Amino acid sequence: MAPDDDRPGIGAKPPALGYAIAEPLRALFELVCLLPAHLFLKRAPRGDGHPVITLPGYRSDDTAMLAMRRYLERWGYVPYPWGLGANLGIGYQRIDYEKRMLEKLEKVVEKHGEPATMIGWSQGGVIAREIAKQRPELVRQVIVLGSPLADAPEATTIFRVFRRTSSEEITSELMSFMREVAAPLPDVRCICIYSNSDGIVSADIAQDLVSPNVENIRVTSSHLGMVVNPMVLFIIADRLSQPEDDWQPFNMYALDRLLSWSR
Repeated sequence: MAPDDDRPGIGAKPPALGYAIAEPLRALFELVCLLPAHLFLKRAPRGDGHPVITLPGYRSDDTAMLAMRRYLERWGYVPYPWGLGANLGIGYQRIDYEKRMLEKLEKVVEKHGEPATMIGWSQGGVIAREIAKQRPELVRQVIVLGSPLADAPEATTIFRVFRRTSSEEITSELMSFMREVAAPLPDVRCICIYSNSDGIVSADIAQDLVSPNVENIRVTSSHLGMVVNPMVLFIIADRLSQPEDDWQPFNMYALDRLLSWSR
């Protein structure tokens, strides 16, 4: 694969090996942290009851985002799993998922009579963002968690493992898909939550630096634990609660408000 100087994300490097190796233990720690954080999270901002669809990451299914949907319901939203089994959405398989998810989005919006928010983790965020490009009028906002959004698959640990263990070649079709992913998202608000210590996707490509209506929010989190990380969940609650006609940027000191609500 020849270098191309105009590729978004050119020069981005994969996460440090230490972060990648520590992913399972860090994710477990973040899950355990949900227990003491529950008292704070249940007091997070409540919403207006609009529908929210969750899309899991590569090789994971709806179980991975079950805790998030429980909190979404507690905060007053109507959560929907994606319902397509394990996410194998790379290459042409991704196009099939996009088609089926778009059909589901249309049904959810028709049922509720208002646009839905889509929350996608990792590769699920890529799919959510592509759907929003196709039908922006159906999407209130897209929230992506640790998603590879630039045309630089080499900046992921998965790509590095793939290159060393697979006999398959990186096809021009796959690279074409990556260019589509890197294209700007017009008309729809996008929240990108990323981590400098993500062991799977480099922070350099988990930010959207090209779309006009985007907010990149940095957290301290593993990649695998991002869907249960208490601060990530609070940020999601805060972003979902923003009125469409009076939307305000995220306050990085919002945790102080969270702690004060718990008293």
